[in-house]
Amino acid sequence: MYPLLEFLATLPQFHAARPAREVLHIGTGCVFSMANGVGPQLPSETTLKARWPGQLESECHEIDGLDAVNFYMREARTLGAEPASINRAIATLDHAMGGETAFSAPVRSAEAYIGGPRDK
Repeated sequence: MYPLLEFLATLPQFHAARPAREVLHIGTGCVFSMANGVGPQLPSETTLKARWPGQLESECHEIDGLDAVNFYMREARTLGAEPASINRAIATLDHAMGGETAFSAPVRSAEAYIGGPRDK
């Protein structure tokens, strides 16, 4: 599965539909999948497609996947995800991307999240 989708699938607010290579946000019904480029404009490996219930697949939106990862990691924390759960998700992303990513530093406290203070 696409690395960013694999990461999202490890968060508690998502469900993975692996055969379809999609993840579903349980709270909103938004479906994320890999962006498929057409012609000379191929998406980067960090681009995702997002579509909401009732929206045709042809009407999906392409979004920055790293922004989505950042947002949904924060959302997972506000929903009560344990730091160990977030760290497993980060390790999954690092492995899928072939090394360290912008999110590689582990979360070590309940107050820490991407974009905020971390325990060193």
